[in-house]
Amino acid sequence: MCNSCINNFWNTAKINRQGAGSIEATVQKTKIIMTEAIIREVLRLGDQPHHPTSYDQAIVLAALQRMSYEGGYPTVLKKLFPPYWRLLVHFFLQCIAENKGGFDQVNKTQTSAIVALVNGWDYNFSAFIFDNTKKMLDDLKKKIFMLYPRFIQMILDDRCSTLVKGPNFIKLKPMGPRSFENACRNKRVKHHNFEGRIALEKHGRFADAVQGAPIALAPPVAPIAPVPPPINAQIAEEHDVQLMQQVQQEAGNEKEVEVIDLEPETGSGEEETYSESEIEIVMSDKEDDDVRKPVPMTSENLAALLLSLQGGDGNPPSVSTADV
Repeated sequence: MCNSCINNFWNTAKINRQGAGSIEATVQKTKIIMTEAIIREVLRLGDQPHHPTSYDQAIVLAALQRMSYEGGYPTVLKKLFPPYWRLLVHFFLQCIAENKGGFDQVNKTQTSAIVALVNGWDYNFSAFIFDNTKKMLDDLKKKIFMLYPRFIQMILDDRCSTLVKGPNFIKLKPMGPRSFENACRNKRVKHHNFEGRIALEKHGRFADAVQGAPIALAPPVAPIAPVPPPINAQIAEEHDVQLMQQVQQEAGNEKEVEVIDLEPETGSGEEETYSESEIEIVMSDKEDDDVRKPVPMTSENLAALLLSLQGGDGNPPSVSTADV
């Protein structure tokens, strides 16, 4: 990565907001144009223009919980991931994110990109890089920080292969054993400590797959929240439901009862006769037809009821109150 080429790009870069938008710069008197399509073509990240750059909050939160993350959202802290996923988040922030310094917090867009990378979901990484480059140009301190030096050098080599590279090259600090140790170490903070409450699950692109076996990737699906029962609701058992249905069916089969006056009309010399099928006996409370109050069954009421039935056919044996 040529230091002079990268410096010339950032010192002369401007945003052209016409159409889909582009970034135009001049490097060694050569005009360089950067667009989302050029980034996709040169870097070959495997994304498409219609792929999303953010996912719904419920989907992202479910993916974070599966990664054994113990913090909140949308403010995501790297140190609250287990060491297995914390190292991946650290690499992402170092290589692709637009952070100028402080690689512990992860914003919403970066979190969507990380969970998409882990689970193999569609994500527009080219638009992610292009938008971050435009944000850097809008920043007044853009000359202090040169973003994406490796990506810009790849675009310069592809668009203008005749550029002369000077003797000064950008030296990036390599990640040695100390970097891995610091990324995997559980940092003790007063209010934010990783405790390992959720069991680690290696899944998605980073699962422990057998060599040669395909990796099963699940599409993003929002979790279904359980529907709480209404207040004061009672859950009926199966036999209660059957009894209720039987009572409703019997109530629906009841027919309207017509009262027939058995006394003949006065003035007519003939007596009217009625068949047994035409006579229907209606038992109702005349004071209140809608409300029927049950009569408490005591020994005296039972004895009176049995005595009243002695005048009909098939008289039951007489029962006295003493026997009851």
